[in-house]
Amino acid sequence: MKRQAGFTLLEMLAALTLLAVCSTVLLVAFGQSARSLAQVARSDRLTHAALTVLDQETAGRLDSGVSQGELDGIHWQLTLSRQPPHLYRVDLTVSEGPHQAHFSTLKARL
Repeated sequence: MKRQAGFTLLEMLAALTLLAVCSTVLLVAFGQSARSLAQVARSDRLTHAALTVLDQETAGRLDSGVSQGELDGIHWQLTLSRQPPHLYRVDLTVSEGPHQAHFSTLKARL
């Protein structure tokens, strides 16, 4: 009788099982990567909005108090408080939907 070279059914099942496990791991990793990229994009959007608001609202004369507004769908609230002798504490909160970021800095004015 002549023997044929090839894979047995058991070998094929083992290879397919290994392929399925590896594919599942890769799909999970890609899903987590996509979620992380979306979170970074959202964080970047809030940070850029905060920098814009800080530049616009603290460019001129500073007065203690609270101001708020909206920039490209991002709500912001800015609190200025005078710190002796020539400093202002600037606290900024930006939010978009359920996501929120807080920023604080000091500005010097003579």
